[in-house]
Amino acid sequence: MNCQEALTLLYDVIDKEASQIDIKEVQKHLDYCQDCLKKFQLEESLQALVKEKLKAATDIPTINHLKARVLLKLEQIELMQISSRQREFPFRIPAVAMAAAASVILLIGAAFWGKGLYNHYTEYIPLERAHWAAVDDINNFSEQNSTQAVLAGVGGDFSLTFLDNLKGLSLVGGKTEEIKGQKVPHFVYNKGNETVSVFVFASDKINLPDDLLKTRIEVDGQCRLDHNCRGCRLVYYKVGDATIVTATTDHSFGLLEFNPVAGAI
Repeated sequence: MNCQEALTLLYDVIDKEASQIDIKEVQKHLDYCQDCLKKFQLEESLQALVKEKLKAATDIPTINHLKARVLLKLEQIELMQISSRQREFPFRIPAVAMAAAASVILLIGAAFWGKGLYNHYTEYIPLERAHWAAVDDINNFSEQNSTQAVLAGVGGDFSLTFLDNLKGLSLVGGKTEEIKGQKVPHFVYNKGNETVSVFVFASDKINLPDDLLKTRIEVDGQCRLDHNCRGCRLVYYKVGDATIVTATTDHSFGLLEFNPVAGAI
């Protein structure tokens, strides 16, 4: 097992969803590959943190709550600065102010980091996992009857047709998968080592996190939303009542321009 294969199974092993054979193979790899071992340990720690936060979601402060705590800190600093103790200990107040400011920065940073990690774990990881699985077993999408049924489904539900070839990649096939609690058509395009997944969601059934909405970019007169992280790149755009999500692990691939939807029926 090489590094790419081990890292592909990372989340399944951590979540205890991998087979015993895969777990043993990954463990053998980790026994001699310190780089992968460090990545596994980091991801395992992060996932443990996420799960802990999810169990106590109310502990994650809201923006208004953060503002209140920031204002309270500033008020405390101001009161201390006008107190008589400032004259007695001229060096104490700046130190307290710096400590208070540092605590505010850490408070805000921790909240937004936690929120970003939560969004990544709940909104993006399910799609990334589905894409990684497709890369590992692309032949699982080549069944023609299944592909035709899924194509007919998106045609009937969203009046969409798909191109057979695009940017040198050919449509391998498609199937319906359960992703984030709903049945989602999943198509795969491939050429050699290049694989792109295409997911079709009903726009009213997909959540678009705030961090994703900030990535808005116009491509050929159409809005694209670009989530580009270490594990995978995801591009979102709307066509009629559907939201298309494309995915690839090749960050150099022109995913922003990859639009396999030929048009409405």
